[in-house]
Amino acid sequence: MLLTAIKLKLVALVAVAGIDTAEMPGASKEFVDILTTLKAAQDKVKENPGTSPDVNKAFNDAVAKVRELAQKDDPDATYALAHWGVLSGANINEVAALFRKAADKGQILAKSELAQVLLQAGAQNPEAVKEAIKLIKEAEAADNKVARRMLAQLHLRGVTEGEKGVVVVEKSVAKAKELLEKGEKAGDGEATLGLAQLYSSGVEGIPQDHQKALDYLIEAGKQGNAVALSTYGARLLNGDPDTKESPKLVKKDVAAALKMFNDAADKGLAAANRILGQIYENGVGPDGADVKQDVTKAFEYYTKAANGNDPQALFRLGNAFETGIVKDPKGKRDDKENILIQPNPKSALDLYRLAAQNNLAEAFYNVGVYYETGTVVDKDPAKAFTFLMKASTAGIAQAMNRLAGLYANGTGVTQDVVAAAAWYQRAADMGFAPAQIALGMLYEQGAGVRQSRTVAAGHYSDAAQQGVALAMLRLANLYAVGVVPGTPELPRAWAYAKQADELAQASGNKADIDVTANVISQLEAKMKPDEIAEAKKIFEKLPKPATANAAPSPAIEPAKGGATKKSK
Repeated sequence: MLLTAIKLKLVALVAVAGIDTAEMPGASKEFVDILTTLKAAQDKVKENPGTSPDVNKAFNDAVAKVRELAQKDDPDATYALAHWGVLSGANINEVAALFRKAADKGQILAKSELAQVLLQAGAQNPEAVKEAIKLIKEAEAADNKVARRMLAQLHLRGVTEGEKGVVVVEKSVAKAKELLEKGEKAGDGEATLGLAQLYSSGVEGIPQDHQKALDYLIEAGKQGNAVALSTYGARLLNGDPDTKESPKLVKKDVAAALKMFNDAADKGLAAANRILGQIYENGVGPDGADVKQDVTKAFEYYTKAANGNDPQALFRLGNAFETGIVKDPKGKRDDKENILIQPNPKSALDLYRLAAQNNLAEAFYNVGVYYETGTVVDKDPAKAFTFLMKASTAGIAQAMNRLAGLYANGTGVTQDVVAAAAWYQRAADMGFAPAQIALGMLYEQGAGVRQSRTVAAGHYSDAAQQGVALAMLRLANLYAVGVVPGTPELPRAWAYAKQADELAQASGNKADIDVTANVISQLEAKMKPDEIAEAKKIFEKLPKPATANAAPSPAIEPAKGGATKKSK
């Protein structure tokens, strides 16, 4: 079996489902035992996903036992309940209440995570922001690395309150730098990466210094920061470009990059195994000249990373079980000898759940879609809403679009067309074409927004520029009746319909060709010869829509170092 669990010596500490008892000094034996049992069940799932034990049942059993322990006032158990809130169906108010209860008992992780919840209130709730800052300072004083980085970020931008601008947190690059340096000395790779980013961009009080930025980047990678490791690795794999903006400090050295990743993997860094998986899945260099594509080897590395609880590797394996994977992408997909992983949606869901438990936003989205569509689970609109909300607040445009649809239809939540419009707007602002079209339709109808065909046309145009035929047809329909009511513009309508027709012809989809041909035919029946001649001129002047980039994807993604987001 491809997914073989790595056998590790049992230790007193346990890390599972986003909880690490190494960060909980004095955790009770009862609490650790619950997590240990959960980890054992999840390890079996990783070894053979899609079979017993049921990953969801194992997690729910752990939640129930942790809840019993929390009722006995165990602060770590109370914190865990809050941390797992969205996974166990709790709303944000319940989560905040649990975090506060744990924080009041001195649970440091609860203080920093409650602060994050409170900061989401922003300027709308100054008291919540004040409480968040107090908690951050208390957690930082207790040596919490997350709180230290949060406080550094607050000092970078400063926090003021009220019209008079009363200073709540002093804007001070020097204090931010001091906090990040404290984190770097403590081995916090994310703080070290923060220093690299400061020197890379340069800010007031810290002049741009590319060499210092590189030194900190390398050190952050050595400290186990996955983003730093992948970013520096990408520079080694490709070499720095020779530009005026920055000196060429890193020369291409594929062997050094592979050695760095392998050394990190040998030291137990799961992310390094995942990055090696990305490298071998895609290959490096023209036609794999530097590193030959090897899908089998890639998924061996992904498996090692998943067994190390790397959420992005778990997610990539989930993708693999959802679609199936062949050893040779150029070979036949139905050749048994060429099949590496058979499609198995239940296995995929198990792996997505594990990735979600490790707080990967893309996984929240996929689990939400499974509940929304009823794929290998019973349809549960309320659960779908909860997972999609979590993914949306983490910035996943596809999730925002689906969440807006739930609000618009009142599925899993009370119908709220205004909220739907707001989420469509957020996704549209990120350039997500389906949301741009949906938002355009709301503006056409005046649903949840003030009716405006002009604004609708703007949103359709944004989607049309991305090569979406439906947006072009919406524009054709809109101009056919008139963006300004009562003043149809048939030539412009024809031009957009023709643009959609060209896309349909290129795709070869008969159903799409029939639709676009029918629209054009109906328009021409209403048009005079001079209008058709004008339409052709407009068509020639229309901005050409973007086409899909056919270039191969990079072996690793420097900015994220993660798996590709999956859209359904």
